[in-house]
Amino acid sequence: MFSRIVFDTAPTGHTLRLLSLPDFLDASIGKILKLRSKIASATSAIKSVFGQEVQQQDAANKLEQLRERMVKVRELFRDTESTEFIIVTIPTVMAISESARLHSSLQKESVPVRRLIVNQVLPPSSSDCKFCAIKRKDQARALDMIKSDPELMGLNIMQAPLVDMEIRGVPALKFLGDIVWK
Repeated sequence: MFSRIVFDTAPTGHTLRLLSLPDFLDASIGKILKLRSKIASATSAIKSVFGQEVQQQDAANKLEQLRERMVKVRELFRDTESTEFIIVTIPTVMAISESARLHSSLQKESVPVRRLIVNQVLPPSSSDCKFCAIKRKDQARALDMIKSDPELMGLNIMQAPLVDMEIRGVPALKFLGDIVWK
């Protein structure tokens, strides 16, 4: 069995839709099952003649099973003992603002968030090119924004440096993980 399962979610809008899916499906499937029950009672005599009753009952059972799974997913997302949602962002003003909005939305959904990882932070350098100096200054402004943002200031902030390779595959993830989780 796994000690940790990681869902690398899409950008903010997609993530929020994913997190609201269990509530949406729970409500929708409940309505579908009620409607199906009303229709089934009105047409059960006809269905039994044509042998479709069993197939439709299977469909209703599958919908109910899906609804139950979605309720469990919703509970799992909100369980502070087994779940932690870690926001990952980059050090730009726009990305930090989006992360603050995401954190606010996650709190409304009762999803536990304790950490924020700021990825692609330029490491200190003794010789700065003009571009690097400007970029580092912009990143410092964004990092300062986190410290004063009411949505983000209470989170444990972790930084991941900008590295000279794309992080793909287990060895690269382990390399970056060793840096971030030290």
